[in-house]
Amino acid sequence: MKRKAGGPIVMLLICLYLVIPLVFTFLYAVSGDWSGLLPRGITFRYYAEIFSDPAFLLSLLRTLVISVLPVVLCTIFVLLAMFVITAYHPWMDRYMQILCTIPYAIQGVIIAISVLALYANAPPPLGNRILMLTATYCVVALPYIYQGIKNSLNSVNAGCLIEAAQILGASKFAAFFRVIVPNIMPGVTVSAMLSVSILFGDFVVVNTLAGNYYQTAQVYLYHALFRSGQLSSAIVIALFGLTLLISLCVFFLKRRGAPGGMR
Repeated sequence: MKRKAGGPIVMLLICLYLVIPLVFTFLYAVSGDWSGLLPRGITFRYYAEIFSDPAFLLSLLRTLVISVLPVVLCTIFVLLAMFVITAYHPWMDRYMQILCTIPYAIQGVIIAISVLALYANAPPPLGNRILMLTATYCVVALPYIYQGIKNSLNSVNAGCLIEAAQILGASKFAAFFRVIVPNIMPGVTVSAMLSVSILFGDFVVVNTLAGNYYQTAQVYLYHALFRSGQLSSAIVIALFGLTLLISLCVFFLKRRGAPGGMR
């Protein structure tokens, strides 16, 4: 009983620990002046400034594109690879796991500098900065996507489901993509959202590979730090709100798509 009674208090303390920095960041962004202990005055001119700036809106669009596109490509490639492993070559799973976990041990700046040194002077399209950034983000997101798909396949016992579908007359390809994939979509969605959130907040890789070639929201925020602290705080809250909105949309779409979900 004591353990159950203390649970809500612990959750409340954790929520306060996570929310308080955001609250103070928002208050600093809307304060007219905060040179003393408490802020004086309220102003929304910093929010009006960033949302009326076409460069900021364009940077948001670029961030969404460069965060979602690599995750979609990487998810497709991993699903195809896991289909081959599950249906034809199960012994290759250990090697696939080793290859997909290697990026865990490599820092983003090391990957970015290595890719830039290798492909900067390569003939097109390999030397294209956007292509290099997309491919590098696929590598960064690979461990999270692989692990999510792998855990989901283990939870549904994919091998037995494929055998059952074959008994009913389905091919291995149809069994995997029409039976297995719909059943593991919640896990795929969660791993994809985790990868998108990681890429959405990246600064090192995009600044090293693209920089001014492809100014994302994080690069825009970096330049805003030299202009005003309140302006950069407003950008942080705006980016947090956008990330939260995307997460809520995916959550509600997932609930609507689940059996017995919202109608």
